[in-house]
Formats: sequence, C-alpha cells, structure tokens
Amino acid sequence: MIEFDIDIFNIRGDLQRLLTKSATRIIVLWAESIYTSLIVQYALDQNLVGPYFTWILSSRISLNSFNEIYHQNLIEMLLIEPLIDSTASQSINTTLLNAAYRIWQQYEPKSFPGSININHYGLFAFDATWSLIQSLQQLCSSKTNSILCLLFVESSFCFDHRLVQLKLLLDTVSATEFLGVSSSIQFSVHITDQIKDSYYSIKNAQLSSNGLSFVPILEHSEPSYWRMPTEENVIIWPGNLLIKPTDQAMLKDVRLRIGVMESPPFTIVENVIDASGKNTTQLYGYVPDLIELLQKRLGFISDIQLETSN
Repeated sequence: MIEFDIDIFNIRGDLQRLLTKSATRIIVLWAESIYTSLIVQYALDQNLVGPYFTWILSSRISLNSFNEIYHQNLIEMLLIEPLIDSTASQSINTTLLNAAYRIWQQYEPKSFPGSININHYGLFAFDATWSLIQSLQQLCSSKTNSILCLLFVESSFCFDHRLVQLKLLLDTVSATEFLGVSSSIQFSVHITDQIKDSYYSIKNAQLSSNGLSFVPILEHSEPSYWRMPTEENVIIWPGNLLIKPTDQAMLKDVRLRIGVMESPPFTIVENVIDASGKNTTQLYGYVPDLIELLQKRLGFISDIQLETSN
C-alpha cells in the first residue's frame, strides 16, 4: 500500500520506484477528490499514468483541469462510484428528504446548493445519519439502556472515544430497516454494505467534442450482476487501445542481466578477432538464440554475462 501524506501533500516514499518495481500494473486510488487530483498530477509528472499502468479511481475529478499534453495519458482511467439508480423501480422517502433539506437551509443556508445540485454522497450521508438517529432512539428507549446509551469511554485521543454500549448500538444498526432518501436501507452483520438496492457505476476516461470526461461502461445493481448501461460505450484501455492490457509488470525497455555458462550445444563460446584486430567473445547455441527471441518479443534489454566454470 502506498500512502499520501495530507500534511505535506506528497507521497510517502518514491512513487516512481514503488510503482515500477511492483509486480502489478493496476493501481486503485482511494482518496478524496481534492487529493486524487494532486496524486494523479504527481503521477503524470513522473510518467506513471498510461500506457503501462491502469488507474482505478474512487472519486470523480475534473479531467479537463489537467494540461492537454497529458490527455492521451488520462484516456484509460477507470472510475467506480456508488450512485442512486434513477431507473430503479423502488421509491425514496420524500418526506425525510424534504425534512433534511429544510434543516440544511435553516442551519446552513449559505452552503445549500439547491435540491437538484445535491451530490449523491450527500444523500448517502443523510441516510447514514438517519440510521444512527433511529438506532440511538431505539437503543435509548429501553429502560435498561436509557442511562448508559449515551455514555462514552473517555480517551485523550479523540478517535479512541467510544460508546459504552457500542456492541448493542452496532447490533441495533444491523437490525435497522427503513426507506431512505437514496434507497431502501437494510444492513447485515456479515457485510459492510447495505444488502439491497446498492448501485455502482464504472466509467472510463475518453475524449469527446467537450474534451476529456468519464463515460459509463458498466453498472451494477443488487441483486443482479455487472451489466452494460442502456447507452453502450466501448472501453478504452491504456495506450488508447481496445485490447485489454496485462495486469502484470512488463519488461519493455528494462535492462536484464543474464548469466550463462559455456555448455555446448546450449551455449557455445567462440573467440573471434574483429576487423580492428581486437579479440572478442561471441556466444552461439540454443540459450543465446532463446534470449534473442525473448528480447524481440518482450522488448527488454539484455546484458549477457558469461560465467566461468569452477
């Protein structure tokens, strides 16, 4: 795992070395949008975005904010994000949604962008908040837990603060079920996501008349599997190709030091005097021929070292 330090806005370690020395060429970037843009720009500057790496983002960013000289490198990125399925048949809780809007406008009117401009993550946050409210209300309604339900275990480190009745609260959350503002909300103790009405979309960075943007290529809605969207789009892979790349490191332009030993007919050693009168060593046989064939196919640079036998 590679970490991005948000205090100094930089990668912890040498990103060039960490990625090029890795056995995989698939990079999953899990960060907020503001940091995602910084990390992608950092990778672009070091020529680590396309054609030898496939990047998968978890946060949407503006691709046109990058210099046009990088657009060919960006045409391969994938974005996977949770969305609200506008084509689904299930309804949403408009009463709860309108109440949330009223509270937002009452206490934070300057930050309210208008109902049509609410990000999907905002609706997910509404449902998460309502899940917590419902669970705490149910937990505290019991006479046994009415006093202890809001007591915390204190700690000098804020993230170590926790409810005394934490396990009971988590059990209550798992049993909570209601119609939310994004979908029907229901959880299970065995999985971290809601167990139905989850909707995900995979998008691919592609060029269009409006510049570079993410276009949908796959979608997933419980309980079905991944499917093509209504408007089908082809997947553009690294190098602006339609051919799926390998997920492993490639040897193109990599210098390999290869040791061989004299062992006819596999490796034949012959001393030759060239036109300038200099004595040189040439290798023949099955092993040198195989190395030459692999070099042509894989694109690596061979540095063959003849080892002397003891």
